[in-house]
Amino acid sequence: MKGFKQFVKEMAGIGRNPKVLIPVLAVLMVPVLYSAMFLGAFWDPYAKLDDLPVAVVNSDQGTVYEGNSMHVGQDFTEKLKEGSNFEYSFVSKSQAEEGLKNNTYYMAIEIPEDFSAKTTTLTSEQPTPAQIVFMPNESFNFLAAQIGNTAIEKMKNELSREVTKAYTHTVFDQIQTLADGLSKASDGASQIAVGTDSAKNGAALIEANLNKLASGSLTMQSGITKLVDGGGKLEKGVSELQQGAGSLASGLSQLTDGSGKLKQGAVQANIGATKLADGLAQSAAGADKLEAGAKGLAGGLEQYAKAHPELADDASFQQLIAASKQVAGGLSAAKQGQDQLSAGAAQLSKGTTQLAGGLEQFGDKLNTASAGGAKLAKGADQLHGGAAQLNQGLSSLSKGFNVFVDGSSKLDQGAQQMTQGLVTLTDGTGELSSKLTDAAQKTSNIKGGDSVIDMFANPVDLNVVKTKEVPNYGTGFAPYFISLGLFVGALLLTIVYTVKEPAIKPTSGWSWFIGKLMTMVFIGTVQAIIADLVLLYGLGLEVQSMPLFILFSIITSITFMALIQFLVTVLQHPGRFIAIVILIFQLTSSAGTFPLELIPSWLQNASAWLPMTYSVAGLKAVISSGDYSFMWDNVWILLGYIALFAAMTLTYFVVAYRREFGGKHSQDHTVAV
Repeated sequence: MKGFKQFVKEMAGIGRNPKVLIPVLAVLMVPVLYSAMFLGAFWDPYAKLDDLPVAVVNSDQGTVYEGNSMHVGQDFTEKLKEGSNFEYSFVSKSQAEEGLKNNTYYMAIEIPEDFSAKTTTLTSEQPTPAQIVFMPNESFNFLAAQIGNTAIEKMKNELSREVTKAYTHTVFDQIQTLADGLSKASDGASQIAVGTDSAKNGAALIEANLNKLASGSLTMQSGITKLVDGGGKLEKGVSELQQGAGSLASGLSQLTDGSGKLKQGAVQANIGATKLADGLAQSAAGADKLEAGAKGLAGGLEQYAKAHPELADDASFQQLIAASKQVAGGLSAAKQGQDQLSAGAAQLSKGTTQLAGGLEQFGDKLNTASAGGAKLAKGADQLHGGAAQLNQGLSSLSKGFNVFVDGSSKLDQGAQQMTQGLVTLTDGTGELSSKLTDAAQKTSNIKGGDSVIDMFANPVDLNVVKTKEVPNYGTGFAPYFISLGLFVGALLLTIVYTVKEPAIKPTSGWSWFIGKLMTMVFIGTVQAIIADLVLLYGLGLEVQSMPLFILFSIITSITFMALIQFLVTVLQHPGRFIAIVILIFQLTSSAGTFPLELIPSWLQNASAWLPMTYSVAGLKAVISSGDYSFMWDNVWILLGYIALFAAMTLTYFVVAYRREFGGKHSQDHTVAV
């Protein structure tokens, strides 16, 4: 009760003294100045990017790719004109450079003259990436340049998408062409399969015949060996023929000479044969007469014997009769021989005549034969030379055919391998035909519509699912700036309001402490509520729970009041300096801006000991995430800070009261405590 009375006196003292009241009222607005003004200024800077002047230079000359005209730079600038990302000015390069110099533009974007040409090198052996020239005016405003970097990345992605779409159109056209080609290739492969099957059969036939050829070549090799031997014998026989032909020609010459003499003898023999025929004709006539006389003699003797029977017993007479009959019979036989001899003589005469004619012809033929014999001798000489050459050729043939035999054997082996290869080729071409048919069917099913090309150019669509959405920069930085404003407000309060000197003489160290603490808690609560109302209704800050947000803001403010009350009460001006140092540490280590993991490790370690770490984390939970359990965890930590600093401040006031006021008051205070 004494402490509350001290608090009332402290508040009354502030109200009666305008020099204190006015600064305290001003201090109440400090959190608003820090949180509301800072957050209001940077609440959503990207919403006003369309007021940021940016120069665009299109130097692209365009190109022709696959028969199609491409003007990527022009297409891109047309899209920029349709959009409202920045306040674009489409100017020349010189105008853009001049605008950057005189700070007319915050940045400039140039599309080089070879941009379209370089985009077509993607499928070449040495692709050259197309580049956008980004010229930020960092000296004019660094943050604007950084925002431009983010925007230019988006532009680069958009340009890449447009280039990819152009390529995709070409690729799908080529895929369709490929599908047609694969279909034709499949038909060709089927024909190849049929052809290779026929070739396989032919190769098998070739293999069989080459096998026969190899076998026959061995037999032929044996025959050629015999032929070589025969060629040697032929050469020897022709040599002997040459000699015989020479002897024949000589003999025919001699025979020609002898045939002349034989012709003369034949003429003479013809004359003698004629005379012989004539003599034999006369002899035949006498023989006829002699035969007739002999027959008459034999008849007369028989008649005589009949006339003289006495002679029948006469032996001599009987012998005479018998002799006469024999003579008659012999003359008859002689007559027949004479007739034959006469006929033969006639034939002999005729034959000798023919012999003479034949010998004359024989002489002529011998003359011809003699000339032919001379030619035969000459031909035999030539035949001998040819036989020698034949023998040499057969020797060469034998050697060459040995090579042929080896080659035919290897050819047979190669034919076997070719047959095996053609079997494999037949199987492979069959499979190739099947696969090409499948490929043709699959590629022909690929459709190149605009929707497919858009998906091909941008296959991954980003679906942002925000678990705890932060709508803008202001909401994201609110925990940081609220904590900063409340801390600075508590610190400035110690400048305009004495946190140690009492308004009236305290009755005890406890009442002294309670009076000062309640004053600071009251002011801290008021300034927290003012800041919250301005943020909620002035800037439109959206929170998960308004009561918990206000409650947490008040607890944060009281925590900073308790901390600064202790430092300034105990240390006075050095305490304010320490508070400023603590503020600096908190600004860098509270994770209000950059994540805690991105700051130096020693600052990460210091972060756990500083109250703003927990005030920022708790405010994030109650403003954005709605994780009230996490918020209450931070509430208890902040209440721990309040209890700790309040206990240390109370201890100081108790000691100070005993030192400054002493006596009975000290005893009373001891009882009060």
